[in-house]
Amino acid sequence: MKRILTLGIAAALLITALPLFANGAGSGESSEEKPVNLTWLILEFWNPDTVIAAYQELHPNVTIEAEKVGWGDFFQQNQIRLMSGEGDPDIVSIDLPLVASYGARGWLEPLDDVISSEDKSRWIPAAVESGTYNGALLAAPQHTSTQLLFVNKDLLESKGITPPGTDDRLTWEEVLAAAQAVSEGDIRGFNWEQNTAIYQLQPLPVSLGGKCIGEDGLTVEGFINSPEWIEAFTFYKDVYNKYGVAPKGDTPAADLFASGKLAMFVGGPWNIRRFAAEALLFDWTVSRHPYFEQGEIVTPTGSWHFGVNAAGEDKKAAAEFVRWLTAGEGAGLWWSKDSYDMPAQIALLESFNTIEDFQKPPLSFMKVAAAEARVNPVPRPVTPGFLEYDQLLQAAFSDIRNGADPKKTLDTAAGRISSEMNKYR
Repeated sequence: MKRILTLGIAAALLITALPLFANGAGSGESSEEKPVNLTWLILEFWNPDTVIAAYQELHPNVTIEAEKVGWGDFFQQNQIRLMSGEGDPDIVSIDLPLVASYGARGWLEPLDDVISSEDKSRWIPAAVESGTYNGALLAAPQHTSTQLLFVNKDLLESKGITPPGTDDRLTWEEVLAAAQAVSEGDIRGFNWEQNTAIYQLQPLPVSLGGKCIGEDGLTVEGFINSPEWIEAFTFYKDVYNKYGVAPKGDTPAADLFASGKLAMFVGGPWNIRRFAAEALLFDWTVSRHPYFEQGEIVTPTGSWHFGVNAAGEDKKAAAEFVRWLTAGEGAGLWWSKDSYDMPAQIALLESFNTIEDFQKPPLSFMKVAAAEARVNPVPRPVTPGFLEYDQLLQAAFSDIRNGADPKKTLDTAAGRISSEMNKYR
């Protein structure tokens, strides 16, 4: 789900799509009185120069130092530093599923005193929900995500199948039928881009009415091994085994699709830019995320949030910057129309409809992604034990994909995850 974010000053339309807050909410009085030095741990492929320069121009007394860390070390660095209680970094970059984990450990300062209800209304509701733990907003959303069905029109038409339009939404049953029709020789019909990730597979059981965790954020027995989950992952198993329409190899789905060897896959909108740049040698399109015929429409969501270190020395100043960056003028400055990520701000998502580059295919498919990001997005479970939950489910999904019995595998996973959750009770 993570893809490189290309930064820079956004077009004037994007910058003005949100109200401008020269000093941030509640600005000012506190952060203008004395010199303030804030540290910010970020991913190495982010470029924060534009937003830092703009904010420091508005607040000459504030200095923000961004330290870049590689993907492989980032999460460990974040955890070690927050655990130390030394207040560095002041501004915390948080992948959405870790908000509850950090919050349960007391590492994040609540933001509700600085970020108002009006501010929250600027974000898609699912992003606000994901940044909230025990009733407090602990992390402000900057990015969001969604998933689309990518379709090789030429392969489907070669079998007499009419490809879906960009506003069409196939059922999983229709996807399977089309995948069976085109699977032949070294051509496969369908796959998921992240085929063992809860982020991408969660819509299967949720579409059927299943839930991913109990209201306490800890109970999984009776949820991830419920009849809805068993039905969903029986379908998942059959796609790979009974029907054989999905490849079991390690070649990424997007690569197979680009080579013309995969007719359809569910993947992130970052692939739109990739395929546009590669000028694929066949006609392709996107459509909305599938759902079960007897189920509900559900889409994945969630991405990066920013929070404030509860042990920091200048928490209010850090919170004011986070607010400006995510709900104020900084949101438009951070996001660029050339980005591989999607903004969590509603106004910026709506601006996709007027960006000149997005008016013709294939980049016009970005407008489909922006619309889909607001269609019943369901975040990953809010739980302090997400890392354990995620890792054990990935192993379970991998086993099912390779032919294991869904019920037995999910029962085992539920027991193992329950044991891990006990430390958070």
